[in-house]
Amino acid sequence: MRRWKMLLALMLGLVVIAGCGNNGTVEETDEVEENEKATGEVIEIEWLAHPAYSLQSPGPERVEYLQNQIDAFEAEHGNVKIKPDVLSSNISEAMARLMEQAAQGRAPAIAQIDSYILPRFYDYLQPLDPLFEQAGLDIEDFFPFAQDIMRGPDGQIYGIQFTTDTRVLYYRTDVVDSPPATWDELFALSEQLKADGYEAFLFPGGRGEGTIVTSVLPFFWAQGGSLVDDQDQPAFGTGENREYMLNVLTFLHDMVQKGYSPQRLANYGSEGDLNSEVASGNVAMFIGGNWQVNQLAEILSEDDMAKWAVAPLPQREAGQQATTAGGWAWGIFTDDPVKQELAFDFLMRTFVGDEGMASWCTLGGYLPTRHSVYEHEAYEGNEFTDIFREHLAEFARMRPAATVYPEISTQLQIAVSDIVSGNKSPEEALEEAWNAVAK
Repeated sequence: MRRWKMLLALMLGLVVIAGCGNNGTVEETDEVEENEKATGEVIEIEWLAHPAYSLQSPGPERVEYLQNQIDAFEAEHGNVKIKPDVLSSNISEAMARLMEQAAQGRAPAIAQIDSYILPRFYDYLQPLDPLFEQAGLDIEDFFPFAQDIMRGPDGQIYGIQFTTDTRVLYYRTDVVDSPPATWDELFALSEQLKADGYEAFLFPGGRGEGTIVTSVLPFFWAQGGSLVDDQDQPAFGTGENREYMLNVLTFLHDMVQKGYSPQRLANYGSEGDLNSEVASGNVAMFIGGNWQVNQLAEILSEDDMAKWAVAPLPQREAGQQATTAGGWAWGIFTDDPVKQELAFDFLMRTFVGDEGMASWCTLGGYLPTRHSVYEHEAYEGNEFTDIFREHLAEFARMRPAATVYPEISTQLQIAVSDIVSGNKSPEEALEEAWNAVAK
């Protein structure tokens, strides 16, 4: 009976729309607040997060920040407790288990979701539009690629992407006067750099997701390619999509065959694998992620770090541009309206509100997903943040949420690795990848 009274009070309370406090938290309706105090029941908000975003993070500053946020939230709400749980560090396994929990009605109140597959969870997530309005949170403040995955096919908001990243061209300003904008310019510049004794151009070329999101998709998308069709079925091996993909594979093949990129790139499946090569001092350009700025700053001297700058990725033709965005989103699964409001309040103050997103992204070295947060006094970027922000606003795309995507990625990783190592021609590698996915 007390539960029904609580729900009734909340439903009445939601008629009164409250504003958003200066600290980015949601101002509760009076009725909800009174219920929390009157019932005396402990309300647990299950919070499932990736280890690096949880109290089990190896970063003491992250743990201190999260614990402070939890303590403040619980102190404010009295009988409300955050119940932490941690995802597997294997993201694929973690998302598969969360999907199983959601399908069985056992998902936690709040869960962290790999942003590009958020659409797979639409059927199990709660629409957040009333809570966005109550908090004064404008979805138009999010980058376009984030809005695309946060809104479901019915136009309602089903998740909140709160961190992101992007891919760019890194180049040495002491050996590259002007970064190449096209593949032709890249080939010409690489010939000169090779003659001068440099490793001209590095990219992830092995078996790993970094190879696809950094070395394949930006070049494929920029030409107009699509991995899947409108029915989420594989499409990269037919028609114009096959032509665009073959162009990408031939480009990577030619960089290696001409001696501008080493064959050992076939051993590097992530962007971070290139860091030790960069530290050798013999690399002129590479494509990588924004997070490598902080990683390289830890292994390069201040003088060597100052030699590097970033630019848009060189594309097949002038005027083409695309890059990959990643990151994480929060979803609220509970159908309890009291827990929904409390969960949203916790997310706002810790990860999504102005100060919460600014503080968390600064601590983790992430890029915010909201335009306005870049101007917040609590956000600290680096010398390249304005360029990363422009890429996210203008060029960024997400991987398709199609269930066939992991198999497409795996087969294209094999194709790129075989091309870079010299085991197959671009045509042979593409044909095998397509046959493996389309069988």
